[in-house]
Amino acid sequence: MSLSDEEQQRLDKLGHQLENDDPRLARSLSARGVMVFGHVISAGTLWAVAGALLLFIGIAGNSLVLAMLGLIALAAGAIRGGAGFLSRHRRL
Repeated sequence: MSLSDEEQQRLDKLGHQLENDDPRLARSLSARGVMVFGHVISAGTLWAVAGALLLFIGIAGNSLVLAMLGLIALAAGAIRGGAGFLSRHRRL
């Protein structure tokens, strides 16, 4: 469902008001990840860290299911983070 022209204009106006009122919040909301201590952490990195923790907990607790889920999340995060990194740093 697409927005009408009037709705799009209202949304643009709200976006400009947000940028004028709180530019720091506007930057953090428009970033491609989570802003932590002034650095953007991508979703791939978050997945990889969560996967590594889950893998560690699964191994420590002798839980094959948790270890496998952690490994899958770790691999998915690494692939997503690597793809994002390559798309940002690819030279023509």
